[in-house]
Amino acid sequence: MEPTEKTAPPTIPRPRRWLAPLFFLVGAGLLPWTIYLVVTLPGRHVQSGYYDVAWGGFDIALATLFVTTGIGLVRRRLWVQSTATATATLLVCDAWFDILSSRPGGDRFFAIALALVAELPAAAGCFLIARHVEEAAERAQHYALMARRLRPRHRRAAAAPETQG
Repeated sequence: MEPTEKTAPPTIPRPRRWLAPLFFLVGAGLLPWTIYLVVTLPGRHVQSGYYDVAWGGFDIALATLFVTTGIGLVRRRLWVQSTATATATLLVCDAWFDILSSRPGGDRFFAIALALVAELPAAAGCFLIARHVEEAAERAQHYALMARRLRPRHRRAAAAPETQG
């Protein structure tokens, strides 16, 4: 019986140096913003009586995804594709609902500006990360299959080891 080898989990190519810290910074920076929203947003809005909790919880989820994506980038894990995609999705949703729930005038202008300058470009960056990871994983799988085909096959020894009696 052959001993089994312990293999390391698959990794992605090393990302740009500034990328993971940026995700950590954005995730950590969202926490004070979330606290501000929970404190300043009205407890009742046109839609419901828990408007502040809804937005606070949403931003906590978004901050968690930013930090988790940063961890995945630092550790070069393939699952970062999922967290980056989820982060991008929440950013698009955030921009959408910020615009739709803002009052016409200055609030709406600010929501549109924030969407165009921050949320949508960050979402695009997250989608690019996810795409890059997918391409890297496909290349790694292709090379692994090629290496498997080129590797010489191991043959068992024809005779069992001799025993002395």
